[in-house]
Amino acid sequence: MCGIAGILSLKNDLTPSHLNRLEKSLQLQAHRGPDAKSIWANSKVALGHNRLSIIDLSSSANQPFYNEDLGLTIVFNGEIYNYLSLKKELKSLGYHFITTSDTEVLLAAFRHYGKTICEHLIGMFAFVIYDHQNQSVFAARDRFGEKPFFYIHTDEEFLFASELGALAELYTRALTINQSAVVDLMENMFINPHHSIYSEVSIFPPGSQMVLDGSDLNFSTYYSFPKQVTSSIGFTSLKKQVKSLLYDIVDQELHADVPVATFLSSGIDSSVISAIAKEIKPDILAVTMSTGDPSSDETADAKEFAKKLNIRQEVVHVDPGALSILAKLFKSIQPLADASVIPTHLVTEAVSKHTKVMLSGDAGDEVFGSYNKPNLYKSYGTNPILGGELGLNALLNLPQKKIGKYLSDKNRFKLGGWKGYYMKNNLSGCFKEVFKSGVPINYVSHVAEELISEYQGNPEKLSFGVDLLTRLPGDFLFKVDAAAMRSSLEVRAPFLDHRLVNLSLESDLNSLMPNQIDKEITKSIYQDFAGYPHRGSKKGFSIPYMTYLQHSWGDILEGFLKEPLSETYFNFNPVGLLKILNQHRQIPQQSLARVLFSALVLEIWLRVFHLKREVHFSFK
Repeated sequence: MCGIAGILSLKNDLTPSHLNRLEKSLQLQAHRGPDAKSIWANSKVALGHNRLSIIDLSSSANQPFYNEDLGLTIVFNGEIYNYLSLKKELKSLGYHFITTSDTEVLLAAFRHYGKTICEHLIGMFAFVIYDHQNQSVFAARDRFGEKPFFYIHTDEEFLFASELGALAELYTRALTINQSAVVDLMENMFINPHHSIYSEVSIFPPGSQMVLDGSDLNFSTYYSFPKQVTSSIGFTSLKKQVKSLLYDIVDQELHADVPVATFLSSGIDSSVISAIAKEIKPDILAVTMSTGDPSSDETADAKEFAKKLNIRQEVVHVDPGALSILAKLFKSIQPLADASVIPTHLVTEAVSKHTKVMLSGDAGDEVFGSYNKPNLYKSYGTNPILGGELGLNALLNLPQKKIGKYLSDKNRFKLGGWKGYYMKNNLSGCFKEVFKSGVPINYVSHVAEELISEYQGNPEKLSFGVDLLTRLPGDFLFKVDAAAMRSSLEVRAPFLDHRLVNLSLESDLNSLMPNQIDKEITKSIYQDFAGYPHRGSKKGFSIPYMTYLQHSWGDILEGFLKEPLSETYFNFNPVGLLKILNQHRQIPQQSLARVLFSALVLEIWLRVFHLKREVHFSFK
């Protein structure tokens, strides 16, 4: 796990000033790789790398990695989990290796497989390879967007980096805030990955690769997740396959030349991963977060599970109300209104003192349940009452305080099927109170509508596709990477092995959840380990921001809104937002809190990232 950055000149005119910019860029993302930093350059290409040493800790595996025999140089962020089997195969074909790193294997694999290389990789990655002979560049990103990859393409150059702050340092012109991304964040609490907070900045699409030959930029897709069911083998057989594959995946992802630990909450997914890891590596350490808040603390259930399986456990105590963490994180990244980024960073910061690698249960919900939406659709959404969008739009224009009463998940399915479900977002009923002008975007609903034709024959599984294209990469994976890498900690997600994802998505819903129980397969696997059914619901790394916004956080937001900055940069309507804040102070509502926290996030990001100001929080 590392940080990458680079400048590709389309006019072959790199100068020392370009290298100075790259050096500063690497300094800004040094937390991603504090073990080594280096630059390789010629007149066309400058590649930079921050290294977090995990496999082959020697300096011979530092990057940029140049192989003279192959005529290739690479910068690579991530892990190739099947590199040992690839290495064995490549050795049999005559390739020689001087390190034990996965980076060298990746480079040799590119020379052998060429543009089909990504089809042979199992892992999480973002990499750029320069071919000295052809003077061409090949770049790729992993299938689901675990590793970040931001870029700017102009007529003169192609700039890239692992973090937005590092990329901004490479760009010599002013960056323009993308108002569509502002609306997107306010609607969903994250920015969907088809665009970024800046109009000039693009996000490399997951499951894609790129060739830069001359000045032409050519993207292609090497992976698309399955959208059609091809298997109905039955629950018992599917569960057996899932469990067996999980053992293989966890075994691969435990491999490192540094200690590896697991996250352990009271949830199903992290518990299953920790249990399998314990069987493979008996001395594995499981880390549990404690907030001290009964509404979010998972310590008791996690301790019970760890004791039952005799898993070595460490409890890390964090302060979920540490708003200053957002100011710290937002100096490097684009804004994100997932409040769990605060405790995620705090727990990874504590864990990073003991290890560099953690296994998580991330994506278990997206891969095996989709938050029960498929079951709800099957029960209520197949014959919508309204059919069209006219009646739904009328309901969506109700004020926030009324909309929740009429538009529960179940009722939205009853009224409009998938279209009804995805029409609602955080700004439904209050857009004009938040913005002075403009129109709603609701990108997630557009993704759902575009996918409907691809899910003919199994429409109940459409939400799996929507999750994988929107919230998973835009929110959850981005959050974990940003929070953990700020602490120089790598997080691996076994549930995102594409073999496991394919197995789930190609199986019909009756095989996955025959009793219409959300995540029935992973719940059953949990019970195999625990000896008892999973009790209650996972609280996650949530924090009570709804309560905080009634008091100190609300006071901070009010102070920000009384300055003219966000009105100028985000088109905010301060009067309307203050009205929402006062409503929330009197009668707290989760729907209002989501809007207010998103606004607070943008206010903080604007100051610490875009305007490069220091922000100090004072609490009454």
